Amino acid sequence: MKIVTFFSMAEYSISKCIRTDKPVKKNGKYPIYLRIRVKDKETKVPVNIDIEKEKWDAKKKEPKDKSLYVLLNKRISEIEININRELADDKPLTLELIKDLIAGKKRAKPENGSFYDYYLPFIERKKRENIHPETIRIYNTTYHILKEFAPEFKISDINLQFVEDFDDYMRDVRGNANGGRELKHKNLRAAIIDMQKHDIDIKNPYLHFKIPKSSVKDVYLEFKELDSLRMLRPKFHRETKEHRILQMYLFSCYTGLRYSDVFDLKWNQIDFDSEMIQKIMVKTKENVIVPIYPMARAVLLELSDSKKLLGTNLYVFKKYSESTVNKTIKKLCERAGITKHISYHSSRHTFATLAIMNGASIYTISKYLGHKSITMTERYLKYDLGIAKEAASEISIFGTSKKYLEKNLQE
Repeated sequence: MKIVTFFSMAEYSISKCIRTDKPVKKNGKYPIYLRIRVKDKETKVPVNIDIEKEKWDAKKKEPKDKSLYVLLNKRISEIEININRELADDKPLTLELIKDLIAGKKRAKPENGSFYDYYLPFIERKKRENIHPETIRIYNTTYHILKEFAPEFKISDINLQFVEDFDDYMRDVRGNANGGRELKHKNLRAAIIDMQKHDIDIKNPYLHFKIPKSSVKDVYLEFKELDSLRMLRPKFHRETKEHRILQMYLFSCYTGLRYSDVFDLKWNQIDFDSEMIQKIMVKTKENVIVPIYPMARAVLLELSDSKKLLGTNLYVFKKYSESTVNKTIKKLCERAGITKHISYHSSRHTFATLAIMNGASIYTISKYLGHKSITMTERYLKYDLGIAKEAASEISIFGTSKKYLEKNLQE
């Protein structure tokens, strides 16, 4: 494998070889060298790894042994990172510089290196720590948003101004609410703290920046708002993205299922006879059982191809990226005259609040949402219990008879 990299006018390549032109060592092995070329100059540098001749793939120029292959490429990767750090610091690239880097005589300052060169291995280490896959997904999402904001930047570029500008970008350009920005800031902060633990000279700007906090009680749809969204359905063809995402969002408002669980929902997890959905939650890996209220039933009936899909292993909803879903929901809310900043997660708050306002107990709603404690459920409620009971007589989204609802759900 030959690695060729270009930075400005500097060109270099690194390839692997074994020195069979040198006498075989006492251990019966030959030394592995790296052939380094900078422009028109070339040199060979040992990496202090030996190998038997028959275990070297002369055609691919790499060890046949997997563990040795990984070790050698890791060594090359470390050299590449150090070279790139020097280039990022506007240092002239020479053979002497590379040889010094390999020999350890000169060590590039890690804070002058690319942030992404640190962040991606940081995510890989998190994976090995058995961090929940959903957390890893958010770390990766943060990476992509940072790349949009700043395609390349050094670790030393991270300061209070950088963090403030990043927050402005998420809020003003991407339209992210407090909750979405909170997670991205926490990911960036975690990487900075990890750098400090590894003795990289960087200050933590989050000591002076207040991370926005999601206000879970602020965003939910009132019954009239939910109904105005429902009335948009006939305005879109059933095969359009808008109609599909609208139905998916409404379905979560009627069931309280998370974004990840709706995407993961299969027809064989739905029992129309018992009017229940039973599945393992993606986030917690716990079993959850939720009722199929009439409005949720109407959505499923529309998607079931005259009930032909019931019992199959197919997914109920078409998959879209979270960004696409939230952008579409935002546009749908604007069209419905809803001025609240709505994201998909607001569907769970809507379900919890409207259900409790219809007389359901917090304990019951807690079970439907898959919460481990009632305290967690209480955070989802806009009203306290007294107000909820008082307002219950005004709406009947979950309490109305099935026949009445099914009749009025016809388009």
